[in-house]
Order: sequence, then structure tokens, then C-alpha cells
Amino acid sequence: APQWTFRLLHCPAKLQPVDQRLEVTVATPLEIVHNARLLDRVRRFLDVLGESERAELAQLVRQQAESLREVTLESVLARRKSTDVQLRLAAPRLILPQDLSSPDTGVLVLDMGAISLASMVAQGGETAAAAAADAPAEGSGDGPEWLYDRFALSISSIQVILSPSRATLRAAPERAHYLVYELGVDVGLQRCILPPSSHAFNHVVVSGSLSEASSQSLHLQLSPEQLRMAAAILESLQSGTAEPAGEAGVPAALAAEGADLPAGAQPLATIERTRARFLVQRVRLSLVGREGAPLASLHAGGIELTAHRDVSGQGAQFRLDELYVDDRTAADPLRSRLVESNPSRASAGGGPEESSLVQLQYLRSAAGAADELHVRFNRLHLEWNPATITALLAFFRSPAAGAAAA
Repeated sequence: APQWTFRLLHCPAKLQPVDQRLEVTVATPLEIVHNARLLDRVRRFLDVLGESERAELAQLVRQQAESLREVTLESVLARRKSTDVQLRLAAPRLILPQDLSSPDTGVLVLDMGAISLASMVAQGGETAAAAAADAPAEGSGDGPEWLYDRFALSISSIQVILSPSRATLRAAPERAHYLVYELGVDVGLQRCILPPSSHAFNHVVVSGSLSEASSQSLHLQLSPEQLRMAAAILESLQSGTAEPAGEAGVPAALAAEGADLPAGAQPLATIERTRARFLVQRVRLSLVGREGAPLASLHAGGIELTAHRDVSGQGAQFRLDELYVDDRTAADPLRSRLVESNPSRASAGGGPEESSLVQLQYLRSAAGAADELHVRFNRLHLEWNPATITALLAFFRSPAAGAAAA
């Protein structure tokens, strides 16, 4: 069977709801080995644009933006082409070796599992133009569903493995080598088919969460050996980028785009109303001692991050509903709880705002007003076990001790 399959169909005009269909299937994942020095040399080789060429490119972008503002909404919708996208990919594995010159070196593997992407295009037209004309001038939230192209992204069987050697990785990895156990992520993306400056709806809407296929949980396991190996790999990655990088990043001419706009005007990119939300239902971190015996476990639930941006400004919110830490060395289960958030939550009978452990809100106004930061913290119950605290401090000091000994 073919490992890579591409299929592109051009649909007859007015006979299909979309103009073309794209189907891509990748049956076997690629393995990508990180080489920082090589990547840096490739980047500098491709970075050939001079400052004058960058300025000309920025000018072309501004001219194109101005010409789009003069085009009527109806003509934009009439020229719009829609594509139905179906992707099924065996995602690549990113391998981060501790030492590229040694075949027995430890490796950190990020396995993205399987990726699928499906689209559902909007069927707007004249009704879309009418909706934009009837929309209020100030923030009106999300528009009707039929105004948005929708994409559903699903990533399954994500896992992170920390293996002592490539040979061990080729065989079935042991449970002790898993840093992050299998999980899945579901992401929904909506983009309005209208030009950003023609309506007051949210132009881009993103929502994501851990998928039900992974029990909506992020499970991590960490031992002193894994912590020491991960620290060594990260240190080797940093040392591999020691060569001077030159003037990288965003070109100055493009970064300065919008600096010469009239007073009160905003660059084109800032007028797109955007809303994003990501939810991590549950997180579990298991700390394992040197002999493989459980040391402590951390549980967190209801972790939500939301962000928004519009012409009035931008903001972000963070929420953590619950947090508790268990002492896995305690013989008495009744005395194993070290940390517990709001232990009287069940009897309080309050809503999410009253029961959440932490709530943060940051607001930044585009009009030059002062930034705002709001913090709300609920009750947190702590138990002190000197022996367990000593063991935890020794656990996190082990990477530094190992590096000093090396």
C-alpha cells in the first residue's frame, strides 16, 4: 500500500458546494532528529533578503491592503474559492538526542501520534453580506455558524518518551521510560468568510481541549533519572546553538509596518477580532523515587485559558479549579493528603467563581489606558510532613548534583 497519498479534485462550477477537494494521507510517520547547528546554518543560508528588499516587501503588503479596502464586499464574496480539506497523517516523531555522535546516547522523543483534519466550508454569499451590514458596530461576539469556515483538528496518541538509548527506543518502550502517557487533543477553528474590516463579529474563533479518547487527562511520570537525563538533553540543545545567529527574527521593515499610520489608526492585523479557549480537564503528575517506589502525586483539574482581542484591546484569563497533592509514602491513607484546595467546597454550594482555586484576568486597552490585572485566590489547605518534604527536595536537587558530578 502507498505510504503517501495526495488527491486534489476540481469540482464543476455550481454542481458542488465547494470549488475543490484536497485529501492527503500519510500512513507511516517520519523521524526527525534535531540538529541545532545544522538548522541554524540552513536558516542563515535562507535569510538572504537585504534591508531594501524587506522595505519593498513591506510596501507591497501595505499597497495590497489598501486596494482590498476599496473592493466591495459583494465582489470579494463572488471571487471567494472554497476548498474541502481532509487530512489523515501519521505525525512525525521529533527525536532530541543528548549526544549526536554517540549511538547509545539518551533521547527525548516527542511522538505526535496521528493527526486528522476535516473542514466544513461556509455557504455564505448574499446572505453573508447582509449579515455584515446588519451587525452592530461594537463587539457582537460570534456570528451565525454559516458565516464561518470550520476546521476540526484531532491529534491522538500523543506521547513523550525519555529513553536511555536509540536501541531501547526501537523495541517496545518500557512503562518506566514514558514521560507523558498517551493523550489526545481536539481543536476547533472557525474563520469568518467576510473580510475582517467589514463586520463586527469575532473573525477567528479557536477552542480546544483534551479529547475524550484520552480520558480527558494529562498523565506525567517523573523519576530522578528522567529529570537528570532531560536536563542534560536540554543543556546539549542550548550548547548546540552557541554560534552567532546574526540578525534573525522579524525583519525590521516588516516589524515597523504601521508605524507611519495616521494618528488613531491601527495596523491591519490588529482589527481582527479573535477569541480563543483551551481546557485541560485533568492533570496528574507522579513522582517516583530512585527504586521505582511512588513518592508523591499531584492532581489538578479544571485548567482553562481564554484570550480575546478586538479593536478596544486584548485580554487573557486563567482558571484553576482544584489542586491536591498526595504523599504516596504515608502508611495511613487518612494522613496522606499534603495539599488540598478549598476542602469545604462541596458543602459551600457556590458556583465556579466561588469554588475555583485561582482566577487571573489581564486586560490591556488599545486606547492607551492603564493595564489591569485581577487575581482571585481561594482557600488552600496544607499538611506538613518533614520526611516527605525532605525527600521531595532531594528529588529536585538530583539533576544539579548529577551535573556537578559530571
